[in-house]
Amino acid sequence: MWNYLIFSGLFAIVSLLLTQNLKRPISIVDRGKTRYDYVIVGAGTAGCVMASRLSANSNTTVLLVEAGGYFGWLSTIPIAAPILQKSYMDWAYKTESQSFSSKGLLDNRQNIPRGKGLGGSGQLNYLVHSFGRPEDYSHWPEGWSHVELQPYFHRVTKLVRARAALVKEDLARAMREAANSLWGSGASFAEAQTTLYKGARWSTYHSHLRAAWDRANLHILVDTTVTRVSDLLSLRAIACPPHLRKTTVEYTTLTPFASLELKILLDKENKIVGVEVQYEDGLSEEIEATEEVILCAGAIGTPHLLMISGIGPRDQLDKFKIPVQLDVPAVGKNYIDHFNMPVYVQLKSPVSITLKKLQSISTIVQYFLFGTGLLASNGIMGIARVNDSAVLLAGIASTDEKLLKIISNYRTKTFRSLFPSYADPMRHGFIFMSNCLQPKSRGNITLGSNSIFDRPIIEPAFLERYEDVACTINAIRLGLSIIRTPLFRKFGAEVHVPDIEECQDLVQDYRDDAFAECVIRVAGLTSHHPTGTCKMGNSDEDGVVDEFLRVHGIQGLRIVDASVLPIPVSGMPNSVIIVLAERLAGIILQSSKFKR
Repeated sequence: MWNYLIFSGLFAIVSLLLTQNLKRPISIVDRGKTRYDYVIVGAGTAGCVMASRLSANSNTTVLLVEAGGYFGWLSTIPIAAPILQKSYMDWAYKTESQSFSSKGLLDNRQNIPRGKGLGGSGQLNYLVHSFGRPEDYSHWPEGWSHVELQPYFHRVTKLVRARAALVKEDLARAMREAANSLWGSGASFAEAQTTLYKGARWSTYHSHLRAAWDRANLHILVDTTVTRVSDLLSLRAIACPPHLRKTTVEYTTLTPFASLELKILLDKENKIVGVEVQYEDGLSEEIEATEEVILCAGAIGTPHLLMISGIGPRDQLDKFKIPVQLDVPAVGKNYIDHFNMPVYVQLKSPVSITLKKLQSISTIVQYFLFGTGLLASNGIMGIARVNDSAVLLAGIASTDEKLLKIISNYRTKTFRSLFPSYADPMRHGFIFMSNCLQPKSRGNITLGSNSIFDRPIIEPAFLERYEDVACTINAIRLGLSIIRTPLFRKFGAEVHVPDIEECQDLVQDYRDDAFAECVIRVAGLTSHHPTGTCKMGNSDEDGVVDEFLRVHGIQGLRIVDASVLPIPVSGMPNSVIIVLAERLAGIILQSSKFKR
């Protein structure tokens, strides 16, 4: 541990000195101008793409507003992703107490990490690249079929530098050989694809924003302070330009998701006029968007922002006495997330990643000097699926109890029953993250009050539909069949059956449906993939945005983030969100008056 701390400390000092001496990008500004063509709210995965693509046209002016600032140096280390959760870089949301799941978690609540800062959740995710399956797109609107998106898949694959992960590791080799052994069983296998470059994290902050942030026509506001302004009339008199005072209807929205006070301003024709930001010193300024406001605040932030602004289900707005600007029933509905059941597999051979290996001098030197080795990986060795049931092999054996209990919200008994390596940093093993690629349960985002300072109510309804339990049980069975293949048996792979208090009266075997269901409902975890809460749909009854990602009934307001996905992506959604943003940027630039 001391080796790790010493080298980490040295690296942190060097990083700090380098950061202090780097030239500040000209796009980072302390104050915004009064008018831009496009205002983008949120500098996450999609926001970085939109800012880069729209500002590439020198005839346009673009403002990007973000809650946090720069992510720390630790975010660049791929395998350090869990350490970023519950830090200043994480909004650290929680769900409501769950009725059908999460019984082994404190208060039956799941933690929902979301990135805060330039790059958003792409700066603290697990770096797995996926576009899902072709059939995932069959329910998307016209123009978004898998065939039509092929050019964007190819483009994004290059941009995110997708490549196979850890192909030389023993466990990755075992997964490849398992594919041969189980050929004909209906199971399909794939090497995990990562978004890494030279051993470091590669998000849209790196691929898009940093390439654009010295453009004179792009301004970026970061680290603004959220304050509550309650007197709308006085605010209007102070902030509104004279030419807008008689033609706008104002709804104040204070949102931590963009770290700004945002007023969505609409004229008589329901056209977005602009936003208002409030700086750290308390000064409020209205910023006009002459073309469009583009919301990229995420599957939690975007619906919350809309509802506080008076755009959403009438019953929600009436409940908290929020003036209804537009009744859009689908806002906040259709909350989707994958749900993982971690199944620990013990090993006799020393072929997994342990804390001792990660903290060794050779590993640390290998990474900090050459950008290679275990620290340059995300630990994902392979993926397998049968129909909608899938397993992801995470090759990290020993776990830091204090850290993982905090970020998972597990009760101590639950955690220790699941992970026998909690007290042994030298113990070898791995985890099968077993999940259902197409969950049927649907939750929602609703308001807790009419104040943005009160977090929205997140009700994912995990495992409400029994089909999701059955699908997850099949995923566990897939994992059990994989470890019975020759190379895994050579490594001494043996599934660990957790001693779950709530399941002690059942047959202690994952092959027993009742036991497997019990463990899943007690110990399953969110995959951190919230999507769908402002889905694409043909009308405001069915969805929130149309096929051009325009909010139904409002001119000049679009959404591009995970909230618009209509159904689950059979995999990790981050790369799909990049595809959404790339295509939307092309649509906007082709149709705008600034077309070159």
